[in-house]
Amino acid sequence: MPVQNARKILTQSLQRLGYALLLPVSILPLAALLYRLGQPDVLDLAVLSLAGRALFSQMPLIYAVAIAFGLSRQGQGAQALAGAVNFLLLSSALATLQPGLHADMICGLLAGLTTAMVCSWTRSLSLPGWLRPLQEELPGLLLSALASLLLVVPLALLWPLLEQGITLLASDLLTTPFGAFCYGVLNRLLIPLGLHQVLGSLMGLGESNLQALSAAQPLHEGYVAGLYPVIMFGLPGACFAIWLHRQRMRRLPQGGLLLTLALTSALVGITEPIEFLFAFTAPWLFLAHALLTGLSLAICSGLGIQVGSYFSAGLLDLVLSYGSGEHSFWLIPLGILFFVIYALVFSRLLEYAPLSLPSKPIAEELPQLATVAPTDPQMLAIQYLKMLGGMDNLQAMSVCLTRLSLRVREMALVDQSRLARLGCLSWIQLNEHQLVLVLGPNAGLIEGQIRMLAERQSVPLGLEPGQAPLSQHR
Repeated sequence: MPVQNARKILTQSLQRLGYALLLPVSILPLAALLYRLGQPDVLDLAVLSLAGRALFSQMPLIYAVAIAFGLSRQGQGAQALAGAVNFLLLSSALATLQPGLHADMICGLLAGLTTAMVCSWTRSLSLPGWLRPLQEELPGLLLSALASLLLVVPLALLWPLLEQGITLLASDLLTTPFGAFCYGVLNRLLIPLGLHQVLGSLMGLGESNLQALSAAQPLHEGYVAGLYPVIMFGLPGACFAIWLHRQRMRRLPQGGLLLTLALTSALVGITEPIEFLFAFTAPWLFLAHALLTGLSLAICSGLGIQVGSYFSAGLLDLVLSYGSGEHSFWLIPLGILFFVIYALVFSRLLEYAPLSLPSKPIAEELPQLATVAPTDPQMLAIQYLKMLGGMDNLQAMSVCLTRLSLRVREMALVDQSRLARLGCLSWIQLNEHQLVLVLGPNAGLIEGQIRMLAERQSVPLGLEPGQAPLSQHR
């Protein structure tokens, strides 16, 4: 039991770290676009390229702020500021003690994590009465700064060896077909847990990638080229197979929805809405997707195709990274091949792996189409609350890009039959208290509206849906 509890706590902590890393990752497209548009062969505006490079050069600071803020209990701004201050303290002290290290990114990660952990711990301290007004902020700020400074000596001793190890892993192992295959499979398998951002950030800590980041160049060029055929072509092929399968089975085809998901993946590289259609409800499909991703990376590695990625390996990323890559053109015919492979493999596997999309016959579903989800965000949030059994049934909620994780008191009060009519793309009941909804781009908007309604009713909502449910009422 203690081992299982420790494993659960570790997994939940890494998930929260993965969610926190989404903020700095979401800034990369803007930085890459500004840098590329300012180049002489495009708009030739030095101000744009300098702005993009400035964002890239400050990514360690952005990581520190995002992690400190994302791991805070209620999103405290003071904790985000502490993350920035602690990064400046740690990086400047390390540069003084051990000049010449490529350690800014690890300093950003450690500063954010240290700030979040120390501030969380200090809130449980009991201070004298005259210091209690400062309990929420000042002790955490001071102690996290002290903890960050204490990290300088061990980091100065250990980081050169760790950096060499990560660089060796990225430059020697992952650049082989087998290493690229393993990275691709692991990268996709971690998506349901939200840990793929952690893996990507870890691989970006080597010297070569840190130098590329400071120079505003695409990252991981030696082994991520294979993501382009999968994200731009393979997953749209999977959507095509799902549409054909539903037509053949005389189910509501969901053509507009699947087309939207396919274009979102192909153009901007956001794959979660598609992957969560089958990540939980059709594991064989998801395993096939992970293996095919590894195969694509292995093929590109074997053929010497090297195209880096700023953020997502979609069409926008390919346009920005095309000129700096090697044999970039071959990603297009390879992508067409993977479109066909995904369509054939998914068509075959769909005969045995059902999806959580609405599966009633068309004749039974047509009357329900008259019930259109409201377009007003607040009304839509109210409808979701009614579906969840009301505000009193909702205990905790967190959002991660396209999905909403919820913890409810009683799952029996949740009317899951209404989810499809409200525009939910997919959903999975993890246990008797936890539910995950894949809402697409509306996830953050709906989460914000529900929290606003909760504040109006003075109902506190937690941020940890995976936590054990509370036994007492609010």
